Amino acid sequence: MAETEAAGSEFCVNCGTALRGKFCSGCGAPAAVHQDKEGWSALSSEFLSSRRDNSFFPVVVSFLIHPVDTIIRLTDDPNYRSHWAFLTAMVGFQLTLAYVIVPKMFAALFNIPNTASSATVVTNEVVQYVGMAILTPIQYYVCRALGTLRRTPMSYVKLCVLSVSYGSIVSIIVTLIAFATGFAALKTQADIDLSLVWQVLTLATYAAVLVFVSASHKIFWGMSWPIAIGVTLFVGGMSWLVVYPALTAIAERADVAGTLGSVLG
Repeated sequence: MAETEAAGSEFCVNCGTALRGKFCSGCGAPAAVHQDKEGWSALSSEFLSSRRDNSFFPVVVSFLIHPVDTIIRLTDDPNYRSHWAFLTAMVGFQLTLAYVIVPKMFAALFNIPNTASSATVVTNEVVQYVGMAILTPIQYYVCRALGTLRRTPMSYVKLCVLSVSYGSIVSIIVTLIAFATGFAALKTQADIDLSLVWQVLTLATYAAVLVFVSASHKIFWGMSWPIAIGVTLFVGGMSWLVVYPALTAIAERADVAGTLGSVLG
């Protein structure tokens, strides 16, 4: 079984088990004549074949209204192939808003030093994608062992891509709230602890993402709530406490932002 998957075998569209010959070894269903490849080896072709659809607004609205229903619907919809483009747009806008647009607006409005950095945007994007590449396979096999539904690697990649996109949408909203709060505090000279406000907003963001990921994993993998929450906490701990801090430290040590800054001017 492991050798079959490692070789990038075709997967059953019914239960996600690697195919052996003309029949599925899991459910016994016959292999389709034009069975799509759903193993890890299909990732590059799946990325390249992703549609570059610029109609992101309806998807964003759907995520804001029914986040869990939306991610399950889009993940299970074989006709929706814009998830990579959607991820790039959401992460790019989130980081640009936080590291370029907001600092420039504060600098212009309140005559303070401009700390905007386009190099930091690129650095954080690289960290985000490398982190996903490291974590997604680990998450897949953990969830596959604990879930009751069989899912293919590429379907889970799609779920993860859309999950990160939703996290970026939440972060965009939080950044706008933080900007509005900071603007009001500086404009009115109100006695507001902005660092405390940011900490509360950050915790609220983490909580929203954890609830969302738990609920979507529960449905996607057929998990119980305790298992879904446990897996989510494991993934969150690996992401926020281990992988992303380590990658960020490596990037800072290698002065990636400085190098990119000199290149980008």
